[in-house]
Amino acid sequence: MPTLRTQILLILEECAAVLLNPYMLMRFSTHYSQNSFYTTSYRMEKEGLIERFEKEGKRHLKLTSRGKAIIERHRARADKQRPDWDHKWRLVIFDVPEDKAELRKYLRSYLVALGFGKAQRSVWISPYDFRKEIRNYLRKLKLSDYVYQLLVDNFEGLTEEEIATTFWDLDRIHNKYIKFHQDWSERFIRLEEKMKEDADPDPTILKQYMKHLDWDYQSVLSRDPYLPLELLPPDWGGKAAGKLVAEYRKLLNIS
Repeated sequence: MPTLRTQILLILEECAAVLLNPYMLMRFSTHYSQNSFYTTSYRMEKEGLIERFEKEGKRHLKLTSRGKAIIERHRARADKQRPDWDHKWRLVIFDVPEDKAELRKYLRSYLVALGFGKAQRSVWISPYDFRKEIRNYLRKLKLSDYVYQLLVDNFEGLTEEEIATTFWDLDRIHNKYIKFHQDWSERFIRLEEKMKEDADPDPTILKQYMKHLDWDYQSVLSRDPYLPLELLPPDWGGKAAGKLVAEYRKLLNIS
């Protein structure tokens, strides 16, 4: 799943030049605070991923070539298969004191970005092993003393499928995939009709279609915890959505 940094890059690519307004930039990332956006964007500027400029007296952000390369690597990873699952669960349990409440918010946002589900208020769960990444993140935040990571074989009273539907809102994500598939199926029907009428379609327009398709697809992927396939319903909307994206990349000859 995209981190806050990646989501900012994706939004900037879509908008080309975006007014430096956290409410516009965070339209797809409501679990992030305004402060975390400003902190992340400042770090990204220091890393050479984005740059600021002024236009008509307003501040804007835009991608650098290095930032565009990050997006391409992110999309390449998104196309890979899910990792094999060992049928074990990883729990993150924390008790962060109130004087570190802001850091606690950062930790929760990070777990959401990794695809963790919320089991209880300060208990989060994932089928995948992110222990190394989480340890590194905790060291940066200086929260290691308040967080425990556990490896669990099973949950008494809940099947694996019930764990998935209890701790993740799979119905909501499924419906977003279905809507994406319906909307873009209709758009591509119109595009195919136009391509039949025009023997030599403008490649710029075709690339623009794919850019918007990728953006809409990524906006759903950013909410998908990417659970193992055996935990998902047979009619999981992500399958049809991914197939549609692959088919039209091939049709338009855009990798």
